[in-house]
Amino acid sequence: MAKPPVDTFEKMINFIQTQLRSKKFVANYQPVMIKFLLQNGNQSKQQIAQELWKQNNMERNSSFYLSVPVYRVLVNNGVVTKQGNIFSLILKNISELEKQSIIDEINSSISRHTEFAKTGYLPFVQARVRARELAKQYDLKNGKDWQEFVKSGNKPDNIPSSPAEYYKKKKTGKGKE
Repeated sequence: MAKPPVDTFEKMINFIQTQLRSKKFVANYQPVMIKFLLQNGNQSKQQIAQELWKQNNMERNSSFYLSVPVYRVLVNNGVVTKQGNIFSLILKNISELEKQSIIDEINSSISRHTEFAKTGYLPFVQARVRARELAKQYDLKNGKDWQEFVKSGNKPDNIPSSPAEYYKKKKTGKGKE
């Protein structure tokens, strides 16, 4: 079911800062596709797949990117529309300054993804030390405070949103990572 449209500058910035930031950094496809459409207007699936291929170091065959879920995900999130084989941003009528602000936010998201892909999460002991430092710094007293902190966008990318759950799964071998 499609979500309300991301049709204003504020909604797009919010989507990038909340939706893209809160996701595990599996791939950079969403920010790359949004940026490509923002800079180039309506594009075919083949053109977008080619851009995804270029922005992912041409690691796989470019046809691989025709079947990644980014197209459906952005349609379902109200960010793009699809007419036939052409994808368009729902966002229209923004100033050049707003457009540049969105591109800057997307570039930041892509950079964070690239950095996380290199480093991943901290080892358990280091993450525990860092989480305790953050708890002192932000006066976090319990799990509820931590979850609010996670939602605030201040949590470092190299610490999981649910550290106990992540490291428990990793220890038992049940985690995907």
